[in-house]
Amino acid sequence: MVNAADIATGGADRPAAGLVARRRESTVARRRRLSICLYSPSADPSGMGAHMVDLAAELRSRADVSVLCWGTPAGRRVLDRAAALGVGTCALPRPRDPAFAQAIVEFLSAHPADVFHVHVGSGREDFDGARAARRAGVPAVLQTQHQPWLLSRRKRASFFRAIAPVDRLIAVSEGVRLTHERIGVPAERLVTVPNGIVPRGPGPGRQAARAALGLDPDALVVMNVGRLLAQKGQRYLVAALPALAARFPRLEVVIVGDGHLSGDLARQAAELGVAGSLHLLGHRSDARMLLDAADVFALPSRQEGLPLAALEAMDAGLPVVATDVIGTAEVVAHGVTGTLVPPQDPPALARALGDLLADPELRRRYARAGRRRYVEQFTARRMAEETLGVYEQVLAWAGAGGASVRTERRSDRDRWPSTARATR
Repeated sequence: MVNAADIATGGADRPAAGLVARRRESTVARRRRLSICLYSPSADPSGMGAHMVDLAAELRSRADVSVLCWGTPAGRRVLDRAAALGVGTCALPRPRDPAFAQAIVEFLSAHPADVFHVHVGSGREDFDGARAARRAGVPAVLQTQHQPWLLSRRKRASFFRAIAPVDRLIAVSEGVRLTHERIGVPAERLVTVPNGIVPRGPGPGRQAARAALGLDPDALVVMNVGRLLAQKGQRYLVAALPALAARFPRLEVVIVGDGHLSGDLARQAAELGVAGSLHLLGHRSDARMLLDAADVFALPSRQEGLPLAALEAMDAGLPVVATDVIGTAEVVAHGVTGTLVPPQDPPALARALGDLLADPELRRRYARAGRRRYVEQFTARRMAEETLGVYEQVLAWAGAGGASVRTERRSDRDRWPSTARATR
């Protein structure tokens, strides 16, 4: 684990141990409560951004929270939502901009943090935020992995270099954790904290939501919410549409979200002769309210970490048909809250959706069970409590806020003992 001595000997851009200790002591004395900085370098944080905002919403009553994001349009949406909560925000320059790391250091110098919490997806993102936090003297640096490790072996070396300054990796599902263990991340450096979401609250109701979308009040409606990317698998839902439309002539499929595949999905539907049954809404800030328009929620993803969209559907009282992939299988209880089907299998997806569309009582039963499962296992409050526990463990190890600062010296390879073996 990185401690004050590590920082002092880790490079010219890191502050001396004494400076770190004095900064910690003065910060703790002045604030008297934890200071947490949530950060993502992603150009399109999307689900990660929602996760960060929900975490900020739950932690703000007990800690000083700030949110840092790359200032893309998607990043600014996250920052705007965070600012509306009353937490501090900062729009960062492009990660490859020479000013990027310094902007993080300057923010943390002006707003000293006890915890710097990085949020990343597949591992492709720029990770220099963790090193910048070390330069600023942050005692605890953590990183949440929102996606399973599915990259090639040649990318492992850069991944392990990137996580060298990180004290603990948080996986959003057991499946995500296992994929990182398999590439050599030591089990003791990993902890699973499943995703959770804040409750939506009362929605507009079925008829009002349908009226807002211009949908037939008596139609059968399948809805999907997510970025229009290959990973999310919407093309398999469109491919399943002809079989469903033949069985249910008044069927409407609504896809909420933006992304570079929007035109491709529209062309696919036109070629299949079902363009009239498909509605591509683009990004909607009221997506969770629009769920009231649906009878069934579809999640045909090729991969997930632990899908917030499924949790949102369950919170809204919808049965879910989803693919049996990492993360999703930990959320959707097959035959209890919904149905799991093989990924990239439009006929199986069509059959599962058709079974639910044809059986209102089954839909109601799955919906009730899904709502209970959300309340019992996947709330943002539970996620925040568990995350706070991880922060406290890492800070206790580092001696942050205590009477002394650890002086043991440990190299990055000592901290991540499986690095060399995993990257050969």
